[in-house]
Amino acid sequence: MERYHVLEVIGEGSFGRVYKGRRRCGAQVVALKFIPKVGRSEKELKNLQREIEIMRGLHHPNIIQMLDSFETDKEVVVVTDYAEGELFQILEDDGSLPEDQVQTIAAQLVSALYYLHSHRILHRDMKPQNILLGKDGVIKLCDFGFARAMSIHTMVLTSIKGTPLYMSPELVEERPYDHTADLWSVGCILYELFVGTPPFYTSSIFQLVSLIVKDSVKWPKAISPVFKSFLQGLLMKDPRQRLSWPELLSHPFVAGRVTVIDDTEEHGISNPFTTKLSPELQALKEQQVHSLAPRSGQSRILRKARQKMAEEAQKKEDKSVRFSGLPSVVMLKEWLLNGN
Repeated sequence: MERYHVLEVIGEGSFGRVYKGRRRCGAQVVALKFIPKVGRSEKELKNLQREIEIMRGLHHPNIIQMLDSFETDKEVVVVTDYAEGELFQILEDDGSLPEDQVQTIAAQLVSALYYLHSHRILHRDMKPQNILLGKDGVIKLCDFGFARAMSIHTMVLTSIKGTPLYMSPELVEERPYDHTADLWSVGCILYELFVGTPPFYTSSIFQLVSLIVKDSVKWPKAISPVFKSFLQGLLMKDPRQRLSWPELLSHPFVAGRVTVIDDTEEHGISNPFTTKLSPELQALKEQQVHSLAPRSGQSRILRKARQKMAEEAQKKEDKSVRFSGLPSVVMLKEWLLNGN
């Protein structure tokens, strides 16, 4: 800690605390994330190191920059750029944004995801709470706790990560998924920025899963045709038909606005997700999708919801007023927004 002055707490959560700080003998303002090691499993600490390794290799104006990391006896400390604000807070304060502002944010999110996907990295937890605002309103994607760097022969994933309100149909149905799940989440975020709520919104996880899988999006009258077309592409239920790379960059809503940083050759990255698959890799992907497809059985997401309901019902047993075991809206909304 001899390299930094700790100034004030700016955030707190299950992971630990985030402080505003300043590098000693300099003017650079930073954010310091203190993550306690005590009480964490070996798997959690391993995942934390994986997150740090992923962040260390990312260099993009719309991705929060990791500057340093080190350990003390009791904590892991991650030092990043300091961002002025949060996109989620703007939504809380303003309710929604005009389309031209959403378009500016869209171009920056697309730029950040293009860079990640070109590095064969999936974010897996795209939501307004994980988007910070730097100087002059520059968007900064953060929180790579669920991110996954995929090997050259891994074409799809099956582990369920993310936040229910922003999960794609294939995720809530626990089918194998790829980078297009991130793109669905971007569609949900942009829709929420413009409308004020995500495209599929309810306090019941059972109803939410049904809405995401089966319901059509309700479009506001004020939306322009080009923006609607862009969101329709991102919010396609079938991931094979979803707007993706490289065509996404040419869509009129973002064309010419996206900063494309492609350093795949420099990093020796083969087969980035931002290019079309060769026939051989497409065949490999289809084989993996088929072999990893879920067998019958209730979704873990719904099992988790039932478990939360049971826990809530247990808490209410000692009270005189009973609510038939349904979870409180506040509790369930917290889970829908924050996941896991």
